[in-house]
Amino acid sequence: MKAADRVGAAFLGLAITATAGALAMSGTSVAVSVAAPATTPDVSVRDASVSREVTRPPIAAEDALAVAAASKAVVSPTLRPTRTMYAKDKLSVLAGPAADAEKLAALDAADKVTVTPEIDGKYRKVQFKGRDAWVLKSVLANSKPTPEKVADANAPDATRKVPSGSVLGLKPEAMVVYRAVMARWDVKNVGGWRAHSLSVHQFGRAIDFMTYSNTSQGYAIRDFLVAHAKEFGVDHIIYRQQIWTPYRPTWRHMPDRGSATANHMDHVHVAVKAR
Repeated sequence: MKAADRVGAAFLGLAITATAGALAMSGTSVAVSVAAPATTPDVSVRDASVSREVTRPPIAAEDALAVAAASKAVVSPTLRPTRTMYAKDKLSVLAGPAADAEKLAALDAADKVTVTPEIDGKYRKVQFKGRDAWVLKSVLANSKPTPEKVADANAPDATRKVPSGSVLGLKPEAMVVYRAVMARWDVKNVGGWRAHSLSVHQFGRAIDFMTYSNTSQGYAIRDFLVAHAKEFGVDHIIYRQQIWTPYRPTWRHMPDRGSATANHMDHVHVAVKAR
């Protein structure tokens, strides 16, 4: 039994020796696998699993939103800071930055204007009633004009013809006021010199502009006279039972004199100082 084992071991050793010799002669100790040659796919055959006829599973809602967002162009918001300014004179609101552009509205002095930083020549872009518009930038002010400047700016231009020389027995200093008012407002009746008046009418230095029930005209004339009080040499102004003087430039209530005319409810009375 031991002899047989020795014979088997001998034959096994010869087999191993022969195998090693063969490998040594071939120069290769490890077998290397070779990739299969590349082949061109047959495009004539379509995989049924990717056919367009096959219904695909629905995309999740959040995925659909992500796809939609990614497909849109990203637009950066345009920042347009605005601020409030004031009209310092009568101001036209235009559809474009040009004198012949469509006129959208007319503003009075002291009206607020919401302006943007955009400038085009003489004009500045503003926001007016929810739309873009343009105004002359030279007519804008950072602060609200004084009441005197507002009254002067809102007064009509001097376009009406006024008689030359003296009228109504007025002195030259009173004629300056007469011409300034009458060139701007169409006042139907005007009072001047009165011989038996107890006021400065008897000296030809007072004028009554009869506005009657037209209070808007009366207040406009009144405020215009206040705005130019220094220039006109105003002594006092009375309208609708209130008096204004340059030495105390506020409107004060006056005692009742018994009638609408005596209380100056229907006319603006202005007196000027002698020069």
